[in-house]
Amino acid sequence: MLAVMLCWYCIGVAAAQVVTVKNYSTDGHPTQAIWTPDGQYVLVTVNSERGSGSGIEVFRVEPGKLKRIAFQPLGGVMAQGILLIPHTQTLAVGASDAGVAFLPLQEALEGKAKPMALQQGQNAGSGYLAVTPDGQTLFIANEYGQGGNVGVIALHRDESGAVHPQALTQLHTPRATPGVTISTDGTRVYAVGEVVAESFDARIPGNDIPELHHDGCVQGQNGSPEPNGALYVIDAAKAAQLTPAAGADAVRSAMPAVFDAGCSPVREIMSRDGKTLYVTARGDNKVLIFDAQALENDRKHAFVGAISSGGEAPVGIALFDNDRKMLVANSNRFAGGGGKATVFDVADRAKPTLLQTIQTGAFPRNITASPDGKSLLLTVFLGNELMVLTEK
Repeated sequence: MLAVMLCWYCIGVAAAQVVTVKNYSTDGHPTQAIWTPDGQYVLVTVNSERGSGSGIEVFRVEPGKLKRIAFQPLGGVMAQGILLIPHTQTLAVGASDAGVAFLPLQEALEGKAKPMALQQGQNAGSGYLAVTPDGQTLFIANEYGQGGNVGVIALHRDESGAVHPQALTQLHTPRATPGVTISTDGTRVYAVGEVVAESFDARIPGNDIPELHHDGCVQGQNGSPEPNGALYVIDAAKAAQLTPAAGADAVRSAMPAVFDAGCSPVREIMSRDGKTLYVTARGDNKVLIFDAQALENDRKHAFVGAISSGGEAPVGIALFDNDRKMLVANSNRFAGGGGKATVFDVADRAKPTLLQTIQTGAFPRNITASPDGKSLLLTVFLGNELMVLTEK
């Protein structure tokens, strides 16, 4: 049950400007953006609106601005999530039905890389990725494969340091798995499934909490009622030991918890101290707050509470300013028109406060925080725009 009543009267727009914003046009619909570890480049996965495929748009960071310097083609697939594998010079990109694309960073910065794809099954819809801090295991949210699953990939290296990926297994997380994240220590992976079977929905923890459990979830004016979604907790080490032949007991052991997650959960982010997990419930226009430890050990107190996202159909979410603040991308994707980015003070997770609302173009989608936690990259998918938000 609800452990802490959230401070609803705190949800009001303050006059102070928390972040400043700069906008940059992209050559197509941008999905996700990242910085290189040295902070010298920004890489953005983009998808052409003219049907000519996808790629990585490369910007160099210059004083006070970004300068576009190259484009790395990825072919005729949709490019989604992107990350740099730790302790390597290899990028990984969620390449929709082509699986996961791997390519060398330096060549990609020049637009000359030759991507290598690792399939995740037919019509996988491979999207967003998470990787262990040691760079040994990659997890991929396959939105549609087998109705939705999390793929597990071993990242072997040869003597030169080159990465040789090996698909290990896929953990069933139905139906539609759009998001995945990992704890800072790499021990736990968190995935969301937008919809679960009604019979399963009635049995999972959290179904007795009114803020999480609904008779029917409807998104958009013409949407049909659907069951709730779910949050899945995965033991990263156990998942990395699985093979396609693993038995049901081994698979269950690798997934120690499942919890009700409201209407259409789509993204999640973990605090760096490993204590708090935030989930955007797109169909509820809310951000759900969970106690990460209690999800496995004290489920009656796992759900901390929920707050209004400050807009419609929230998708992307990120923490910044040493986890004291949170940015949410309210996509407004079902009603059309512009969206909103909202900044919250979450220093006290029981009393989140809305600090700033920022108007965006159509469908603000994904957010990535800089390594120092002072800046954020927000992709505006239908607006063909990258927003750089910097703490004042």
